[in-house]
Parts: sequence; C-alpha cells; structure tokens
Amino acid sequence: MRSLLALVILLVARVAVAADEPIPWEEADKHVGEEATVEGRVVDIHCSPLSCLLAFEPSFNRFTAVVQAQSFDKLPPDDLKARFHGKVVRVHGRITSRDSKPEITLESPDQIALAGGTPKPRATAERGTDAARAEADTMERMADVLERVADLTERMAAVQERMETLLAQMEQRESELAAAQAPPPAPETPQRPAYETLRSLKRGMSRSDVERLVGTPDQVENGGQGWTTWYYGGGRSVSFDGRGRVQAFVGFPSP
Repeated sequence: MRSLLALVILLVARVAVAADEPIPWEEADKHVGEEATVEGRVVDIHCSPLSCLLAFEPSFNRFTAVVQAQSFDKLPPDDLKARFHGKVVRVHGRITSRDSKPEITLESPDQIALAGGTPKPRATAERGTDAARAEADTMERMADVLERVADLTERMAAVQERMETLLAQMEQRESELAAAQAPPPAPETPQRPAYETLRSLKRGMSRSDVERLVGTPDQVENGGQGWTTWYYGGGRSVSFDGRGRVQAFVGFPSP
C-alpha cells in the first residue's frame, strides 16, 4: 500500500512541478482564475482588525496577497510584517480579480514562503527549460518528500481532530451564553474609536481595500463625474474618484 501511494505521489509531483512554476507578480493579471505560485518582493503591509494586505508595489493598485481576520490565528499580522516585509516571497493559491486587481487569499502558512532571491521575469521560450530544470531538481528531492508525506498525513489528521473538538466546544459555549441571563451592563467610559487601531489608509486604495480595513460605511453619497464619498461615525469620511480609488479621507490617522 505504501509503495502504491509513493508511486502516485511521484507521478502527481512530476506533473505539478511544471504547472506550479512561479510567475512574476507583474504577470499575475494574465492568470486570473488559475491556481498558481506568484513570486515578488513585498514592499508594504497594511493590517486592520478585518484583514492584512501584502502589496508588491507601493500604491496597492496591482497584485496583492490578502489574509482575512479568520486566518490571523495561522498567519498573525505581527509575524507577517516581521517575516515578509521587504522580502522576496512566493505565494500560492487561486488568482482572483477584485476591482480589476489580481489577488490571492492566504488561509494557511503553507501558501507563503521566502523565495530566497530577486524574482526575474521569464521569457516564454525559457519556461520549457525552467520546467525541465525544476523537474530534475524535484526528482533529486523526491526521496525526502516521500518521507514527509506520511508525517504530514498524520499531522493533518491530528489538526482535523483538534478543530472538530474546538468547534464542539465553541458550539457548547455559545449555547450556554445564549441560555444565561446576563444583568444589564454597567455604564462604561467611552472607548477609543475602532479606526484608531488601524495602521493607515493611503491614497490610491480601492473600495474593497478600504472596506476590508475600515468596514461597511454608514452612509454613501454619490457626487458628480463618478465621485463617491463614504461616511462613518465620528465625522470620518473617505472620498473616491471616478475610478473607485481613494483621493481624500478625513478623521483617519495619516500613513
């Protein structure tokens, strides 16, 4: 049985090497809808309670890698900045398009790793040579990969069991909280507005980037020539131009 498993993994890995060859981040928009590995330098990272955005160019207007809040336990914001800010990385996943901008959503640490060098754009004629070289390298390391497969399978089973236990505990706790009759809360002193915990907003961000960082607006006002202003509590507002990019904001900390 283990020999059969090893043979299947070998065949799949040989095919996957050619299919998963890294592409430069500048070419990510050509591969929307595909599952791929994208390589580039992380030039900036912005985090909020809702998400973290890893930008491969300063304006956040082109390819980004996104970590949603539900994945912060696996990809903590502080670790992201410490490990990957200013580094050449490879991110793997399905490339999607949001506001005409390609992005990959990261849900697991296995989807991002240091590349160890500056990415170089590949000419089409070079890809066949690169694929052959990658396949040869994979064959050399296959023995080590096969040894790790069994251990990885056991770890995944253990993780799944822990997740099921955690979900069961969470459901039980929610039931207990719903059944409990809590007394009215005592008056509290005003808390700091949530926006003060944001790292920053920047001009040129898209509507979806702002919504991830700040949340859904309380009111939307449409102006002339496609301009739109989003209003939040506490006198805060964000104005977008006709292309849907931030041009001005009020009541938020400066970058």
